[in-house]
Amino acid sequence: MNQHLLILARGEARTYRGVDGRSLLDGLPFEVTLFADRGNGPDLRALEGEHEIEVVRWSDEPAIIQRAIELHTGVPFTAVTTFDEQIVGLAAKIRDALGLPGLTPEAAELFRDKMRMKTVLDQAKVRTPNACHASDRAEVEALLTKYGKLVVKPVNGMGARDVVFIDNAAQLDAWYAEGKNTAEFEAEEFIDGVLYHVNALVRDGVPLLTASAIYVPGMGNIDFAAGTPFVSAMVIEPVLKGRLEDFSNLVIAALGMRDGVTHLECFVTPTGEIVFCEVGARPGGGGIVWMIEQHCGINYNHALMMLEAGHGKQLQIPAQQQGLVGLMGFRSAQSAFIQRAAEQSDFSEDWIHVRQIDIGQGVFKPAAAHCTDFLGLFVFSSNDMDHFEQRRRNLSERFYNALEMQAA
Repeated sequence: MNQHLLILARGEARTYRGVDGRSLLDGLPFEVTLFADRGNGPDLRALEGEHEIEVVRWSDEPAIIQRAIELHTGVPFTAVTTFDEQIVGLAAKIRDALGLPGLTPEAAELFRDKMRMKTVLDQAKVRTPNACHASDRAEVEALLTKYGKLVVKPVNGMGARDVVFIDNAAQLDAWYAEGKNTAEFEAEEFIDGVLYHVNALVRDGVPLLTASAIYVPGMGNIDFAAGTPFVSAMVIEPVLKGRLEDFSNLVIAALGMRDGVTHLECFVTPTGEIVFCEVGARPGGGGIVWMIEQHCGINYNHALMMLEAGHGKQLQIPAQQQGLVGLMGFRSAQSAFIQRAAEQSDFSEDWIHVRQIDIGQGVFKPAAAHCTDFLGLFVFSSNDMDHFEQRRRNLSERFYNALEMQAA
């Protein structure tokens, strides 16, 4: 039987292109069908490489599953995947309905439910923040008394949406007064540390490659409401790199990932302790895949398709490049009409590998609603962290000097 991969392609079509702009679908050694929506369908259809497109409504999961079952009776699917965390569970439900290998619904939920993942990791002696369900107000208040500061966030959230920091009883009262469904939130001790992301390719339960990077403090995923850029850079210091990889390996083993990609976030405290934050069974977003590809020579989205389709043995891990690769995504804290903006051609240096400017004169751009809601994105190389910061400042000044916005 021919191999046939079903991809749940929610989101931008450009995530199906590599750092060099090539289509990730071109040359795949198996048949491909993409479930897409009316918005991204035309762009996905234009990608090089043979593939079929089925337009679906992501809000209607039963209809999507039924359509997968119907197509399966024609040219059967042999695997299902997605790059999108919000529909990792849907992909698992389709696998279950079709009797296909890969993450089960139960395993997929483990990579979405922040309370469940911490419970499993606690049993494996992985350091996690002390946490409880927000519906248990007495326990939340006890945590606040014990630690002095809490983080309240959705149990199944992503993109740093609806994350709130609480450091006194009045703030906690105000949060509960908002009337949110507390069953959908958790509260956990605030960890004083720098946040990192650790990205692993896993084959047969063994990490083939682990790529770690820092979220630069003050310009991380949580800072989108302030309008600061989203900035991340690869970790190249050997000792910290090794410690982060070891920590990721423990998490992967405890959660039972067999074949796929993980995007782990963890804190490194001032004393050097590594503390778990959360983990997803999908590649990182916001340009992270391109940053890793430029640094490590392998595209995690392409690798995930190969792993899910049973071609993991064909993945070759090239030698990593010298120097340091990082990214910067520009964000806005205000909704505004764009009066003037830079052009991609204004940034022609050969050390800039991805240059995306998603705004132009007359365009209305809402305020950033999540961590990767960008005005533009650059992935670029440097020699070390000091050199990276020099180039980051240079790009930032040029981008913002050319930007004029009129508040809506």
